[in-house]
Amino acid sequence: MFSAKRVKWVYNVGRDMMGLKLVKADDYAVRAMIHLACLPDGSMAMRNEIAEAQRIPSSFMAKILRSLVRARLLTSSRGVNGGFALARPAAEITLLDIVEAIEGPLSIAACVPDPRGCDWACDCPAAPVWGQVQTAVKEILRGATLETLVSTPRRNGHVAGMPDGLRAVG
Repeated sequence: MFSAKRVKWVYNVGRDMMGLKLVKADDYAVRAMIHLACLPDGSMAMRNEIAEAQRIPSSFMAKILRSLVRARLLTSSRGVNGGFALARPAAEITLLDIVEAIEGPLSIAACVPDPRGCDWACDCPAAPVWGQVQTAVKEILRGATLETLVSTPRRNGHVAGMPDGLRAVG
């Protein structure tokens, strides 16, 4: 985990963006996991290979991969044929697993899931709404597996892991 005190969701207000936003480490972790899910079964990828393919700084990628290994989402091995691979099938790894491996348990507000985390929780009319938002976000992330992500055609018709030039049919 990167830091227990770190804000897990950033409320970004500006001209171009407004709303809840995952931190960069979460995005990078998801991209790395998608990269690995696209490899043939039994294949491993080196840290630098993943970092270069996903345009992620290598030192940052190292920290992310360590967190994913600690969470038992990845396996790692050293040596000439070493690298990183998914620890279980892509169908069994959810986006919630990945986000929580990086940031710890999902919490969009201090009062969710434990009202003792906020002095105002008992009197705050927004607390039940934050609880509903958290439940909905967790359900969505829990329902999205790596397998569905890599097998779903993107807007440009490509499927993750397919060589450029090939498009999904249908």
